[in-house]
Amino acid sequence: MAMNKQLTILAALLASTLCLAQPKKATFQYGPWIQNVTETGFTVIFKTPEPTLAFVEVAPEDGSSMYNSDRKRYYETVAGRRTSGTLHKIRVTGLEPGTAYRYRVTGKVALDDSYAYGIVWGPQLHMVEQISGIRTLDSKAGECRFSMINDIHAHTDQYKDLIKGLKPEDMDFLVMNGDMASYVNSLDTMMKYTFGPAKELLQSVPSIYVRGNHESRGRQFDLVPRIFDSPTSEFYFQFRQGPCAFLVLDGGEDKTDSSGEYSDTADFDTYRNTELEWLKEAVKNPEFVNAPWRIVLIHIPTISHITPWYTQQWLCDNVLPVLNEAGVDLMLSGHHHKYIYVAPGAEGNKNAFPILINSNVDRLDCSASAKSLSIKVVNREGKEIHSHSFSK
Repeated sequence: MAMNKQLTILAALLASTLCLAQPKKATFQYGPWIQNVTETGFTVIFKTPEPTLAFVEVAPEDGSSMYNSDRKRYYETVAGRRTSGTLHKIRVTGLEPGTAYRYRVTGKVALDDSYAYGIVWGPQLHMVEQISGIRTLDSKAGECRFSMINDIHAHTDQYKDLIKGLKPEDMDFLVMNGDMASYVNSLDTMMKYTFGPAKELLQSVPSIYVRGNHESRGRQFDLVPRIFDSPTSEFYFQFRQGPCAFLVLDGGEDKTDSSGEYSDTADFDTYRNTELEWLKEAVKNPEFVNAPWRIVLIHIPTISHITPWYTQQWLCDNVLPVLNEAGVDLMLSGHHHKYIYVAPGAEGNKNAFPILINSNVDRLDCSASAKSLSIKVVNREGKEIHSHSFSK
């Protein structure tokens, strides 16, 4: 036993010596990006090319140094033990509402983790010194500002054009309303096309992810939840920022479960019915009921007059009555790859609220106060091509 321990120590020392000669530094492959921002916390997600042990430190935007030994470290743990790997999802807690923060990420690469009672690490270094501008939500804020894109389908140049000019200080979050990629044969593909083109923006601006029907396709579709986070750990959830209460809903696939494209793997009817039961309770939440503006974010809209494939009609028949009764003020959607505005009850639809469907080549810029809500539709050249205003 003693000999084995001595050999292990010698191996560790040798590995450490090699590490000093050719140090392996922890680096990002994708990210970091911010998800699940609340009034008291947010989640930092990123991928590293090699197994890495990482932590996050946070400081308020008060001019103090990040180099403070008293800063709390936030880890990703499982049953009391910190985890190392390539995909990292670290939750930051204990923050104040409506407050600006900075964060940094520190990590070290696992050089040899084959021995159960000892791991040889590379040097611990700051992977990013400081990222500023992340702000927690605040239900009492006087305004809410956000932008929305959708149906990018891995067109990187289109994505970059649409977010050009967006500034973190001018927005509370960015909504990705589905189909950022066309399918997920590789989780790396999803990260590349969802977060890669907006790396600088999304490391401080929270993203609100609304799942589209295409992100449920491909051999690694089941891994997609690992790169997102929400208050429910599902693709349907609710949150509040200032005068706006949001319901984020997931319509799943757009065809019947029996459709040949899904090769006997679809069970979306069960999933949607579970979500529907959650929704019936969510609309009773006082944060939602008492909000000046109640907004629904869903990829597939609840309209019946344009291409009412199976899921779209199912949503009209089952989800729309709940939303109507709950007094929803606005729905923002995508899916149809063209601009469509549906006034309440127009075209024979049963919506009691306006529905704005954004095209795949435009961006929505939204701002709201307690009394007014305005939306600008901006094209790839940055030109405003439509606008809508609502008032209380």
